[in-house]
Amino acid sequence: MLWSLLDVDIVTGNEIPVVSIGESLIYALVGFAITFLGVAILIFLIWLVGKIIGSVTGKRRSKQNAAQASLPADVPAEDDGVSEEIRVAIVAAISAYYMSESSNCEFKVKRIKRL
Repeated sequence: MLWSLLDVDIVTGNEIPVVSIGESLIYALVGFAITFLGVAILIFLIWLVGKIIGSVTGKRRSKQNAAQASLPADVPAEDDGVSEEIRVAIVAAISAYYMSESSNCEFKVKRIKRL
């Protein structure tokens, strides 16, 4: 008697269809496939947008690199009133810090600005 109550919706009085295990398995597999396909499409779209943005910024970078290559390498950076001894001390302090951290960071100090 209790099982017969489960086959009828109490609110509407409609009969609830019984879904077999095979049907449930098919519904689950179709749901997994649709979800996987949706995620794959999203990943592809994000990759495509990244490529488009990379190509646009790559053109700008190449223009900036060409402008920097035309400058002579021995021209000093902006002279902002920092003496050569202070610049060397700052570079040595940064180098000592990275050596104490055991990092493989290769860096170049391009500019030291007074704040």
